[in-house]
Amino acid sequence: MYASEMAKRGYASSQKNVATETELELKIFTEITGRLSSADPKQAGGFSLLAEAINDNARLWNLLFLDMTHEGNELPMELRNGLIYLAEFTRMHTAKVLQGEAGPEILIEINKSIIAGKRAQLDAHKKVEAA
Repeated sequence: MYASEMAKRGYASSQKNVATETELELKIFTEITGRLSSADPKQAGGFSLLAEAINDNARLWNLLFLDMTHEGNELPMELRNGLIYLAEFTRMHTAKVLQGEAGPEILIEINKSIIAGKRAQLDAHKKVEAA
């Protein structure tokens, strides 16, 4: 097998892994954001549902923070810094929501922005694969 063919196969496999990881991230963000959006603390049991979704969101953002601060992370530094800032903001706002001092709306909006970015990333992968 020629080296160029091996490189193409390796690249395609790498691209497939990236797409699969992005799909998983998109699925997790979408699921948690849906739960955040649908939890109504004014309904019976609603605050428990909100607290559970908020805690899952906090864990997700904590993992994202750890990934962004890992020295092996290859994302551009500007993007990493922005995500680190959002992770820290999410951590602080989560505490306010759980204390009843704020609502989850800004957390939902942040997640929706991440979801939009992940969808764009998947679309770009699909265009590369189709070419």
